[in-house]
Amino acid sequence: MSTENKPSSGSKSGTIGVFTLAMMNVAAIVSLRGLPAEAEYGLSSVFYYIFAAVFFLIPVALAAAEMATAWPQKGGVFRWVGEAFGGRFGFVAIFLQWMQNTIWFPTVLTFAAVSVAYIGMDPSSDSALAANKMYTLAIVLVFYWGSTLMNFRGMSLSGAISKWGTLIGTVIPAAILIILGILYYVTGHTIYMPLHASDLIPDLGNFSNLSLAVSIFLFYAGMEVSAVHVNEVDNPEKNYPLAILISAGITVAIFVFGTLAIGFVIPQRDINLTQSLLVAYRNLFQAFGLEWLSPVVSIGPCQRS
Repeated sequence: MSTENKPSSGSKSGTIGVFTLAMMNVAAIVSLRGLPAEAEYGLSSVFYYIFAAVFFLIPVALAAAEMATAWPQKGGVFRWVGEAFGGRFGFVAIFLQWMQNTIWFPTVLTFAAVSVAYIGMDPSSDSALAANKMYTLAIVLVFYWGSTLMNFRGMSLSGAISKWGTLIGTVIPAAILIILGILYYVTGHTIYMPLHASDLIPDLGNFSNLSLAVSIFLFYAGMEVSAVHVNEVDNPEKNYPLAILISAGITVAIFVFGTLAIGFVIPQRDINLTQSLLVAYRNLFQAFGLEWLSPVVSIGPCQRS
């Protein structure tokens, strides 16, 4: 591979706009399913979210934006690594990225299956269905193959699905969770998460706290994934960095405020990693007399996947 083929900068016609690309980045990074795991750590999770954003998310985002605009040809990580170390290492890089997504996708679909189970109005039967392994397997396989077949139709369709799926399944549900969490706090309801200033800075000598830091760094992984589509972006030299900036801001806001909202309404000892997000919605809706919205919001994570 050679940098002699590097095109000059300038506008180009593409099928992906700034907002669609930003939503694709959010889809690659953000999943509400991980929020209960961080809510267990209380207010100190905010410290780790900000720390990881400053020392990982923002540098990765800036590097991805820089390389995508310097080499706006198709290829993404494969091309970037290949330019520096050759095609073999470029293949290794893109293969590892592919493997990460192959493993990650079923975990998101598993959460989607749990979400769909909570569409019903009977909590006991909803919980039983969510715990049914055959039901979960069926949901994972149907959505896995369905998304694969839809991506064969081209970037216009898959980009639209990513945009609307992220809006319906992540951004809008997260906005509802955050707004209700703020209202829950300001209206004087019981807050189960300690909010003392001393709780913000964790004990960095505690090994369990260090494991939390590692998990949050992993939460932010994936900002570079959309770079494989840079050749299909309108005016990539300008729009790709802008989309990266927008998606990074949305990502941090959802993680920080969404985690706090869950901690507000569920005691630490009662947090369940697979079901607590839906329980948090249900508790918040009940606090404001909006129980009928619980099944509606439960559909969202399925759309996200």
